[in-house]
Amino acid sequence: MSDAGLRAQERANALFQVGRYAEAAEVLSEAVAGQPEHVGLLVLLARCRRMLGQLAEAMRLVDRALGLTRAPQHPLAEKARILLDAGHPGYAAAAAQQALELVPRSWECHALLAQALLGMGNPNRVLAARRHADIALELGPDNPDLHVLDARVHARMGRLRAARDACGRALAVDPAFEPALRELARFDAGQDRTSAAARGFGDALAANPRAAWNVTAHEVVSLALGWRLFDVTALAALAYWSVFALVDPAPGGARPVTAGLVLVGLAGATGYAWRRQPAPVRRQLRRWARAGAAVPGLLLVLAAVASLVLGALAPRLESPAGGVATLLLIPVGAVLAFRLWRQLRRRAGMAFRRLAYTIWPRPTPRTPAPAPTRH
Repeated sequence: MSDAGLRAQERANALFQVGRYAEAAEVLSEAVAGQPEHVGLLVLLARCRRMLGQLAEAMRLVDRALGLTRAPQHPLAEKARILLDAGHPGYAAAAAQQALELVPRSWECHALLAQALLGMGNPNRVLAARRHADIALELGPDNPDLHVLDARVHARMGRLRAARDACGRALAVDPAFEPALRELARFDAGQDRTSAAARGFGDALAANPRAAWNVTAHEVVSLALGWRLFDVTALAALAYWSVFALVDPAPGGARPVTAGLVLVGLAGATGYAWRRQPAPVRRQLRRWARAGAAVPGLLLVLAAVASLVLGALAPRLESPAGGVATLLLIPVGAVLAFRLWRQLRRRAGMAFRRLAYTIWPRPTPRTPAPAPTRH
């Protein structure tokens, strides 16, 4: 490579590392115009195109590089990444396997093959991904990306505690490693720990403000905090009515006092939860409220509160006020039941996966055929 090509590659690498992919692509395009058969420049340019979402152009550059080299492990690895981004894990696994046959001790190729196998979903493929992820970790134990891959495989197998531990090891290497922060937040969101998930996605977004995925997830989880307020309010209203529909004391008894205490407790818990949220989360919630996205949840919260107030004032359950309170509880109870059913189904699915991968027979690793003997 000429001195100009070396300088272009170094500059493009520096731009790539800070996420300035378009500028890096411009530098590399000029260099490739002067050295059209340089495989390293072609692969790096393909990587920039992939990061910009230009997958067809990236694949064209990789195929061009593959036709120019006798040691195609790097173009094959980049081809596997492009195919993964394009949603073709089977083809990506084939490309990664070809690269791995050329460099069997490459943690990068083992990791790529594990990612591709994980995307294929079949239990045998997931167990094979587990094996390749373990090999990659043995070859690169200080690489935080490999610990995040380890976490994803554990999560697919239903082992959330092991997945969290793997993310913790990645953060021990790099405390601001955005993929690990994002995975931890995703695990929290999957377990309906919305407050922790919102803070986690906020941390991931602070570590990498350019990541559009983090922005979207942060917005969705911040909105879910409003639904958590509905969950608590609806449970309180249903518990209140479950007790007093059976006891049904006369007005002026324990019913108004209990309703008042419940409302005060809800207000205090809401204020405490609000103060615990970081400033970005509070800003996001205000933005959602102004945009109207939080209206359905807020209306249901108001319906639950109104049922509490009317229940405290109604002389009897059969009175008009009691009837209105009961009607308000119908949509509240239906939505709460749906949300609880969804959470239970998610947890049951995780437990089932953990059990299934515990008893599923592990695939036997392929062994190469013996070389023919010469006589």
